[in-house]
Amino acid sequence: MMTVPINHLLVMLIVAYMIALPVVAADIEPQPSRLHSVRASLGQMSVREGYEIVCVAAEPDIIDPISAAWSADGKLWVVEMPDYPQPRPGQIERNGRIRVLSERDAKGRFTKSRTFADGLDFATGVLPYRDGAIVTVAGKIVFLRDADLDGHADQTQVWFTGFTIDNEQLRANHPTLGPDGMVYVASGLRGGEIVAVDARFDARSGPLNLHGRDFAFDPNGGQWAAVSGNSQHGMTIDDFNRRFGCSNRNPAIESVLSLDVVQRDPFLSPGDAINDVAQSGFASKVQPICDAWTTSNLHAGQFSAACGVLAPGWQTDDGSQWLLVCEPTGSLVQRQRLAMQNANWHSEREAEATEWLACRDDWFRPVDLIPDVNNSVLVIDMSRAVIEHPQWAPPELKNRLDTFHGNDLGRIWQVRRHGVSAPALAILDDASAIEAFQSSDPCVRMLATAYWYDRYDAETLPNPETIDHLRRIARSLDFNAPSRARVASLLNRWGLLGDALATLQHSANARLRGLGVSMTWHNRISGLPTATVSAVLSALNDNELSVRRAALQTLLNHLHHDRPHESTRNTLSNVATRDGDDVWMQKLLVAIPNEEIRELLPIGLQSLQEHGQSDVNPTILAGWMRRIAAHAPDLATVILCDWMIPALHDPAIKREFPSRLLPIVSAYQSGVGRKLHEQRDKSLTELFQMLDSAALSVAIDETSSLALRLDAIKWIADQPSFPTDIRELIDECTEPSIRGAAYRLLLQRDTDWAMQAVLDHSQVLTATDRQAIVDSARRNQTTARWLLKQINEQHLPRSFVDPATMDWYRNHTNSDLAELGRSTFAPPADIANVLAAYSSTTANLETADLTRGKTLFAQHCANCHRIDGVGHAIGPDISDSRSKTPASLLTAILDPSAAIDASFSAYQVLTIDGEIVSGLLLDESSEAVTLNTPGGQSRRISRDEIEVFKALNQSLMPDGLQRAIDVAQMRDLIAYLKRWRYESMDHAFDAR
Repeated sequence: MMTVPINHLLVMLIVAYMIALPVVAADIEPQPSRLHSVRASLGQMSVREGYEIVCVAAEPDIIDPISAAWSADGKLWVVEMPDYPQPRPGQIERNGRIRVLSERDAKGRFTKSRTFADGLDFATGVLPYRDGAIVTVAGKIVFLRDADLDGHADQTQVWFTGFTIDNEQLRANHPTLGPDGMVYVASGLRGGEIVAVDARFDARSGPLNLHGRDFAFDPNGGQWAAVSGNSQHGMTIDDFNRRFGCSNRNPAIESVLSLDVVQRDPFLSPGDAINDVAQSGFASKVQPICDAWTTSNLHAGQFSAACGVLAPGWQTDDGSQWLLVCEPTGSLVQRQRLAMQNANWHSEREAEATEWLACRDDWFRPVDLIPDVNNSVLVIDMSRAVIEHPQWAPPELKNRLDTFHGNDLGRIWQVRRHGVSAPALAILDDASAIEAFQSSDPCVRMLATAYWYDRYDAETLPNPETIDHLRRIARSLDFNAPSRARVASLLNRWGLLGDALATLQHSANARLRGLGVSMTWHNRISGLPTATVSAVLSALNDNELSVRRAALQTLLNHLHHDRPHESTRNTLSNVATRDGDDVWMQKLLVAIPNEEIRELLPIGLQSLQEHGQSDVNPTILAGWMRRIAAHAPDLATVILCDWMIPALHDPAIKREFPSRLLPIVSAYQSGVGRKLHEQRDKSLTELFQMLDSAALSVAIDETSSLALRLDAIKWIADQPSFPTDIRELIDECTEPSIRGAAYRLLLQRDTDWAMQAVLDHSQVLTATDRQAIVDSARRNQTTARWLLKQINEQHLPRSFVDPATMDWYRNHTNSDLAELGRSTFAPPADIANVLAAYSSTTANLETADLTRGKTLFAQHCANCHRIDGVGHAIGPDISDSRSKTPASLLTAILDPSAAIDASFSAYQVLTIDGEIVSGLLLDESSEAVTLNTPGGQSRRISRDEIEVFKALNQSLMPDGLQRAIDVAQMRDLIAYLKRWRYESMDHAFDAR
């Protein structure tokens, strides 16, 4: 989902409608002139000191804007989505538009507007290009052409189809021109199976899978491909082709590695190529000044709808940069300081109590940010009461009456420093475009890039004098690094960079050096590298890690096409030694071609054997072993044997071998996979016996590291003969993760003994144990049936199985197992009768007494649950209504032990002094257990003090609440649990 807010005032309207009058949406119209006019919203805005804000466009010139883009002639092309969040019932026509704003006055306001295209099906992004615009619409990328040049689109060319359209908020968007001449598109998270429709693009044998990736194409035709990234709504690309995207909970996501790196390593996924630049999820922080509302109250005060990330390269006084990102749920734009740390981009929220831009009017919905001249920024404000898709709303809000309130509004605000003008800018000829490239303003340089790619391509070039002038900019130290970077990317695209490449590679600026070395291959649209491999090898010794990364990535692309010399292999070995601790260099090194791994792996393993510590990071060695084992298991086995055989004859090495051995062996096992037993048969029996013996000794050795012991258990799972010594690991004093791994292994390999052990230890099994046992049971239908049988015969409690597994049983594809699951987890007759008697409490909640419901919560629930600042957060969170139906709440109240999440099972300790302590298990180790007791107090009890430790197999919440709460009161309680977040709004509405 793109955003998840709802407005304070409109929630009051909704609640009032639900409680009082049977009105329809047409009965009450929003009053923007009084409550949400431009003047009213502007008066409620707060912006960082030193800045001012002005409205440069508003309704009726624009309606429901969601994105915008500049054309080189200084016009702003605006995407409108008035059909948001989805078409009304019975609506057939589509009302999306592209509006073009122009002719700014002295205050920066646009004085003219026209419609370029309308009737668009949920347009999500626009990129002005040549005689038209590239537009992302539902499921497609189209080119809308103005063939007769009258300012209106008269031709539609479909270029690509297949983008997923199942949710209007999760669709491809933001076509953005990079300095390299490629158009990058945010995938909207849902991707799709992409097909090129227009013949100008390269043919493929089948659709392009865009899952977990973004998209890029050459607008002139030819190349189109998936690229690293997973952007939801928004994308920003700076002068050096640094690309950030964002998603709801992730304000800034950088594409660090090219996608071909992760595609070469089958053990990497597209997510391994990207990195969170900013704090995300629960670690993020936003400070709204309005009554911000999110569908999940757990996300309050955090990013829950991050979009429109912008980092064009604004420089600060200390050499860092500014990054901006929208949070429409909180009606704010946050500014973060962006800087390079350990060769990685990292951003932090400003150390200020307030946000860079915030508004008390919660119809202010910033959804996108566009750089403007003089380091200003345009804030695209959709101006809606609700900016949320019904798919993500809780049931009680899905049909709210305010869904379309504000769909006649729309604003674009300019935020700029006090006293700074906003001059109109139009690049209309080569001379002004060259001058624009030399500007210190990122927006001006961006428009220059647009001009050159609009006018020229590799087949139709500027005159030789212009090319020479551009080359002088790329070479000369008189120009700033961003300007040189943009010009170099343009020339490289045209194949005309020439000797300017060498000046980039030897620049004092690390970002220019990195760009220069990457231009030897991956920025090329077609053709051979523009420099020899020697330049790349030289860059691998650069004093900046970021440059070495760029060089290694470029080298890998070269190795993919050609066999290296011995010197190249030695260089790779040196890089693995020097930079092996860097996680991105690890991924790059592990992704080198298999032919190189075959040569490098034995060298690294030999060093590990001889010195006890390899010069190459063990993570890289393990990655190389995994790759070779998957690609050539016979060869991997030979390498493993050659490495290990000396240990059979050297007692000193053999003593230390397990710690050196198992990570590599585990990687070998992971790579070989199902072929492992076949490899055993082909290999030296003595070797594998040694592995089996070493693994067992590590698994049961309490002094070995946790990771090493888990690797050992993983190896034992595939031994031909099972060592019964593993049974020792289910002792209650064993570390919980080891004990859980042991239960999984025992149920797999020592099934009968393990089943009896589960029954014998049922009273002391912890949440970790239970989860391991249940997970193992689900892998085998025989074990799954056994578990149900034990529950049916009451050898194990119903609460042994978590709610998700109950549903797994009830919905199993095997009808017999599904029926057994439904009967096993049906409520007992007495509980079923109580549920039936109270079933009426889940209806007509709008007539319930919320005040009395709140009092009942405080009396009966607050000892273990917390809502709106009342109570103790011991049991499961019940304050978030998104996925909780009234019926599920009723069941949880009247049958609390029916389906307990394993994390909330109650335990009881009897100490050697006779004290009984009950509570939820917070933590356990071989030394102690810690319980969270009713009332919110934690209690740590040493194993030495424990006489009896057992699971109560019931919820801390008492049964029989129906004896204390009648039907009418239960309705009040459930209504409060569902609607507590709206209670204060009810009173506010009544006051009005």
